[in-house]
Amino acid sequence: MKNNSSENGSLLLLPRFRVTCTRTGKNHSFSSPEAAAKFGGGINDWFGWRVDLSNADIEVLLNIVENHVVIGVSLTKESRGKRNIVHFGPTTLKSSIAYCMLKLADIQPGDVVCDPMCGGGSIPIEAVLNWPICAHLCGDNHEMATPRTLANVQSVTGQQADKRKSLPLDIYQWNVCNLPLKSDSVDVFISDLPFGKKSGSKHENWNLYPKALEEMARVCCAGSGRAVLLTQDKRVMGQVLNKTEQWKKDLTLWINMGGLKAGLYVLSRTKK
Repeated sequence: MKNNSSENGSLLLLPRFRVTCTRTGKNHSFSSPEAAAKFGGGINDWFGWRVDLSNADIEVLLNIVENHVVIGVSLTKESRGKRNIVHFGPTTLKSSIAYCMLKLADIQPGDVVCDPMCGGGSIPIEAVLNWPICAHLCGDNHEMATPRTLANVQSVTGQQADKRKSLPLDIYQWNVCNLPLKSDSVDVFISDLPFGKKSGSKHENWNLYPKALEEMARVCCAGSGRAVLLTQDKRVMGQVLNKTEQWKKDLTLWINMGGLKAGLYVLSRTKK
């Protein structure tokens, strides 16, 4: 005779889960909910885990970009994308993406790290908190960007144990095409470029991108400097990088940015 009590007890020990799917691409014959349901069904069949969309113990992340699939497990109950940011702009970058961009730059102790189009400060704040023994500076030409960055810095400072200690970050209002910095003075540039949708325009990018990369090349240390730049405007970025001899493209990673396929361009400053 089957022991229902023992079987029910075993079921109670199994975790509850849900699948969250994000998808980028136009040629898929399925929707994100359909992909999540199908993958969740496979997990249920294989492990016997119970589906619970509202109170799951485990959130399985299914990320689909074109023909590539990445599967992961969420490590926190709440998204870490908004950490350290309380004052948001129209295109505020997620802190989690900012951190990944910084990791790609291979930042070394003593490096000078700069975000010349800082927006609300997601990148420089992550940089200061995680690479404290470097020199950090940032700026933007928009009149609301630098006050917003300063407000986010002050918020982070207020959460620290020693509220009197400020973050070692210099904030400027400047034009990325005419930086008030000496040549060969910055080791690493990290920036989220305007996509030309919510910020700027595709037409403006044809003028902005080549001038911005040329100015960053002037300021960046020749032969050793690096840059990690994020943009969805791959057409303009591709043409600029094909024409320049000052930057060498080492790697391009594609990520999902609110349904947009954006590129992370990892660049090296040449000796030219």
